Amino acid sequence: MTSFSLTGVRKSYNGRTVLRDIAVSGTSGDVVGILGANGSGKSTLMRIIAGVLRADAGDISLTVNGTVIESEQRPFSCGYVAPYLQIYDEFTPRELLHVHAELHGKRSSEEHIDAVLRRVGLDRYTNEIVRTFSSGMRQRVSIALAVSLIPPVLMLDEPSTTLDTNGRAILIQEIVAHQQRGGIVFLATNDERERELCTNSITVSPSVLQQSA
Repeated sequence: MTSFSLTGVRKSYNGRTVLRDIAVSGTSGDVVGILGANGSGKSTLMRIIAGVLRADAGDISLTVNGTVIESEQRPFSCGYVAPYLQIYDEFTPRELLHVHAELHGKRSSEEHIDAVLRRVGLDRYTNEIVRTFSSGMRQRVSIALAVSLIPPVLMLDEPSTTLDTNGRAILIQEIVAHQQRGGIVFLATNDERERELCTNSITVSPSVLQQSA
């Protein structure tokens, strides 16, 4: 069982308020939509949820199977996909998944890595250098990295950027699989097709907050 709650969160940059009194929550099986116009603070909120950015104020709690995850450990409980994240493109997908596991203090078997890369449609490119990949293939690598360690929380910030039709189908497949495993998905998007996947959502703007079921 996984549960997440965030209340009263505020964040400002150079005196400009980006997020004001934000509240959002999720539990096992939820796909929580983070909605809003470009520049509304969606990515900032996603970073705060994942624990890679500190809020100016507010309370944040992540509990996994009855254990409260401390703030400094929260990034290790989240798989993250975003167009602004960089991946080490001098490695192959197989090498990247091994390195990713080691950075999290874990080990991934060759069989598991093969299965993950097959799911995202990279099974023919496991030993190719990522630098040679198209932007859509790189995004598939990012999805593989995010799901490979089966984190309790999956953070997807505009995840379908650069993906073709098959890539979008793979993304939806991974979202549904994560729900069925009892994880939580936070999905920052303005894509109507992705919004249909959300079990509840929050709309953010610099001055307005609206949450819906």
